[in-house]
Amino acid sequence: MIYTITTNPSLDYTVEAELLPGQINRAESEAIYPGGKGINVSLFLQRLGEETRALGFAAGRIGQTIRDLLDDLGCPHTLLELGGGGQSRINVKICGSTETAVNGRGPELGAKDLVRLLELLQDVRREDAVVISGWAQNISFYVSILQQLEDTGCMTVLDCSGEALWQCLGCHPFLIKPNLTELGALFGVEDLEYAESVELAHQLQLEGARNVMVSMGNEGAFLLTESRELYVAAACHGQTVSTVGSGDSLVAGFLTGLRQTGDFGKALQMGVAAGCATAFSGWLGTKELTMELLGQINVEKRLL
Repeated sequence: MIYTITTNPSLDYTVEAELLPGQINRAESEAIYPGGKGINVSLFLQRLGEETRALGFAAGRIGQTIRDLLDDLGCPHTLLELGGGGQSRINVKICGSTETAVNGRGPELGAKDLVRLLELLQDVRREDAVVISGWAQNISFYVSILQQLEDTGCMTVLDCSGEALWQCLGCHPFLIKPNLTELGALFGVEDLEYAESVELAHQLQLEGARNVMVSMGNEGAFLLTESRELYVAAACHGQTVSTVGSGDSLVAGFLTGLRQTGDFGKALQMGVAAGCATAFSGWLGTKELTMELLGQINVEKRLL
């Protein structure tokens, strides 16, 4: 089983329109999806045939709508209800010649909510994997989750940024997945070159991360393993529709490939194929497109 944790899920309202500030803007098309990075990972894992369950919180009528949409998509989930009269957040994404997003904040989480979430993880076993994704409203949540999971010996994947990532490294996550911008921000560096990004990935290993996968947008991704093997996969060519969810799809594809083959290179290949499939689609990519793109992606093993 691959569990995903999304502490602050969303209802994503995506519109296609050219945004003109100060004017009434008419959408050319629109769609509503369940959102949040962990939820995206679970949805893509399900499309690839992996057993998964999305965990997290939801609040109010918007939260119930998120649950209903996941039910419609056949994605198993346990989203704990938050009290206090709040509502889960709504994210607005405007896709035109450029992408613009306005992300809601969502309800506040407290210590009692953390206890409830940790109880959901009591059944996690060594053979399972747990993916923790997204902005950490409360950093101690992520640290506490990783500390509890460390005793199980399960595979832990962390996809967050900034101070939350720094504080979680001491829990020795199996995999972290920053993108180039996030990686540079951790060290106060802009416009990272490839060689420098590999060195910074190694620095994160010295801080506690076991394996580091860095997404490089339309350049693909690289993986630095704990045994100091470096794998690089270039993205395949295609028309990018939206990059929303591509990083989450990369994680889902990588985990699927690793569980199916046990090979880091093949796992990275599957991950990049999944990320490209989503970038070339209106929303999350399909298994069929992922498999079609898989053969177009070459993985190179390089020396450090």
